Amino acid sequence: MIQDLTIWLHNNPYRKKAEAKPHSDAILQQLLQKALNTSKPVEIFKNNNGKPYLKEPLFFSHSNSQNLYAYVISTVADVAIDVEIIKPHRNVMKLAQRYFHADEAQHLNKETSVHQLKSFYQLWTKKEAWCKLDGGNLWSYLSRSVLINNCIKNQQGDKIQMTNIADIDGFAGTVASTNQVGHIWINNIT
Repeated sequence: MIQDLTIWLHNNPYRKKAEAKPHSDAILQQLLQKALNTSKPVEIFKNNNGKPYLKEPLFFSHSNSQNLYAYVISTVADVAIDVEIIKPHRNVMKLAQRYFHADEAQHLNKETSVHQLKSFYQLWTKKEAWCKLDGGNLWSYLSRSVLINNCIKNQQGDKIQMTNIADIDGFAGTVASTNQVGHIWINNIT
């Protein structure tokens, strides 16, 4: 079954984490309540690895980078999202050679500097979305290659589809899912 997904984006007005987190949590709560068609608070649980989940037939994930917060919800299959601001002056090749799989560093090294920067962040967000989907530790995912999508599997052995989010100006993003993703819709929360 192919699923279409909606991603909600929000520019959080708060800079300090102590203020930004409750604001983000309230938005997530509203999105989950709407998806479950309830006005009651939705209880979010965490597994042993800290991955949030519901006891309802609903999957969700959220991410933030700087002030941009992103949320995704699915009724079909497990999902995870990651967004990262693209920092143009970062030495991405140094990071890739240190942390990424050798094939990925070679792949990036062959690209022009303009494409290299964007590709680095796409690879990074794929790794982080995969990690969030599994509920793992990011450091153990950085050295795993994400260049061949059809070989990536979760801890249960299910294939994971990685879908780039192309419509976020100045950011890279990826949605990982155990189900095939058709279209991604972007909604901005104001």
